[in-house]
Amino acid sequence: MYDRTLSHLSRRAFLQVVAISGIVIALDACDTALSPEEPAMTLPPPASPTAVPQRADVTARIFLEAWSKNNFPAMYAALAPATQTKISQQDFVSRYQDIVREATITKIIPTLTNIVEEGATATARFHVQYATALLGKIEQDNVFSLVRERGKWGIVWSPRLIFKELENNNRLKLYVTKSTRGNVYDRNGAAVAIGVKALVVNLWPAEMRRNQSEANVLAALEPVLGMTQAEIKQKYAGQNAEWKIPIQTISQDLAQENAEALSLPGIVVEELDARQYPLAAAAGHVAGYVGQISGEELDELYAQGYREGDTFGRAGLEHLGEAYLAGGRGGKLVALDTDGKQAAVIAERATEQSKSVYSTIDADLQNHVATLLANKRGSITVMDVRNGNILALYSNPGYDSNAFVERDRNQERRNYLTSPQKIMLNRATQGVYPHGSVQKIITTATAIERGGLSPHTPFHCTGVWRGIGYPKACWINAYGKTHGNISLQNALTQSCDIAYYETGLILHNKDANLLTDFCRAFGLGSETGIGLEESAGNVPDPAVQEWQPTDSTDMAIGQDTFLVSPIQVVDFVAAVANGGTLWRPNLIAKIQDFVNGTEETVAPQKRGDLPVSAGTLNIVRDAMHGVTSSKDGTAAFVFDKFPVTTAGKTGTSQVPGKNDPHAWFAGFAPFENPQIAVCVMVENGGEGSKVAAPIFKKVMEKYFNVKPPTPATKGTAGPTPTPPPSE
Repeated sequence: MYDRTLSHLSRRAFLQVVAISGIVIALDACDTALSPEEPAMTLPPPASPTAVPQRADVTARIFLEAWSKNNFPAMYAALAPATQTKISQQDFVSRYQDIVREATITKIIPTLTNIVEEGATATARFHVQYATALLGKIEQDNVFSLVRERGKWGIVWSPRLIFKELENNNRLKLYVTKSTRGNVYDRNGAAVAIGVKALVVNLWPAEMRRNQSEANVLAALEPVLGMTQAEIKQKYAGQNAEWKIPIQTISQDLAQENAEALSLPGIVVEELDARQYPLAAAAGHVAGYVGQISGEELDELYAQGYREGDTFGRAGLEHLGEAYLAGGRGGKLVALDTDGKQAAVIAERATEQSKSVYSTIDADLQNHVATLLANKRGSITVMDVRNGNILALYSNPGYDSNAFVERDRNQERRNYLTSPQKIMLNRATQGVYPHGSVQKIITTATAIERGGLSPHTPFHCTGVWRGIGYPKACWINAYGKTHGNISLQNALTQSCDIAYYETGLILHNKDANLLTDFCRAFGLGSETGIGLEESAGNVPDPAVQEWQPTDSTDMAIGQDTFLVSPIQVVDFVAAVANGGTLWRPNLIAKIQDFVNGTEETVAPQKRGDLPVSAGTLNIVRDAMHGVTSSKDGTAAFVFDKFPVTTAGKTGTSQVPGKNDPHAWFAGFAPFENPQIAVCVMVENGGEGSKVAAPIFKKVMEKYFNVKPPTPATKGTAGPTPTPPPSE
């Protein structure tokens, strides 16, 4: 290091010496030049710096490269000064952005193919590929000029560089074409959401005034529309008199019956495409509805061909199936001259015919489950355990989808959106709650698979447990009873809390993450992928919160901050029933193209496999069967003499404050060869066995066509059986 530094310093000293010597030599030369004995030596003048001219192709490539990246300021910087005086950078950038939006351009690939310099001018030829969202790929060969000023090349720009048809002040216009919206059917072809022709009665105030017909119009419309004259008048009061004001939608039959009345001056009847939802409030959250696109949504959907005033699926199957139901929009991209006439067609794409969607829903079953919750808040979800297809999904309170497409139901629509009952909330997919003892299904599987327990592991229930230093009661303690000596398998059947407090503590001491990991593997804590709006819920996790033994014991029985949705519960219960396959819940059975006579079946999709052996699943299923069939099962009294073999689990989840607990029942049938899984959840309903289990049974009666028992004739009935203490 020392030698290298010394060498470096020596070199600097040497250079300084050379420089100084040069000065001395120069001075000596001057002295010599002044000497009369020798003529002075003539030296060449020093060279002046000369700018290296930039090549035209470099500027052209810079411009095209910036264009490919939508770097419009860099493009503007490459323009010739004379061009920049004609268009500001802001206007230049806006012109490109507007054209990108109008033509639905998503990517640009320009390539310089040739350039010829001729003195201070150059001509560049290029090829450009435009990828567009609506029109596919557009390709053009184009040309632009460059000029050199002060050694620098610049682009001579005009709008024809974007599209060569944009010359002579032509402007770009995209005309969008669309298909008639497809229909939604249930699995058997019953209508769920269909297109219809609606007749709208409009009033034209100025025309009524010109014909002095207002009084006659109001009198004629009163019986036709079922509105008072004051109500009709209120509809157009304060509106622009030259506008046609929509008053109410009427049926074709009603219009024909009142053709004379509807022909009065000032009445304008228009036929419009409309949407109808035959299942009404029985399937609002499933069918969803269509609505007009808002400003913010238009920014996102514009490139797909949607325009202001267009409708699209806002919720439910209407939203889930939008790509099929709307079809592929087509369009024609043209250049219009200054008179607004078509000067050239740049690109064109035909409309893709819409398709109809056959859902997995059974309309008959859907209508039935909608009657079972009556005035209760909650949800019922029915899944085919063999493929994840949703046969029925009902959330109460429900909404009538027709209110969102019929103009005269504004108040009803407003009530849906603002009600404190949260009517628009899909309680089956968006509602999350503690699931109480339904969690014991997963806790049992975890304990046997990874906790070192067996179905015969013994526990002793005294009604109160003090395993973590303070008392925690079993539900049966409220009835002055205990479960006594009980095995793990029977603890699931009888829902003994103390056995699960102890099991939770065992799992905690073995590995505090075990139960969390198993719950996630059963699909909890994440969205199911059903395609409707849903909530992931919350699985308590030692990795993200301070963890104590009490957290594990609470988690073992599905209480506290443990939150799940009913769709998650029916999904994992179906997996237990089918042998361990966790399906993605599915609402679309097939896509039908009636124009081409083709159909596309939607294949089942797996979310995963339960991390549980076949033997453990058999143990869990047997215990769940005991819930509905053994004398000590928590819901056995509900299913007494029921002809279909069932399996399930009651749940009663505590709610903070003085509210009643949430009532749960989740299960499947037939026990020997499962077909369907059902989850019933009633908000603040009380005990799962007394509230949710009977609803579950009624779903089974409908699905398996079981006739409910005939009520006994008056005077012959025996004593009403008293349900045993149950969860």
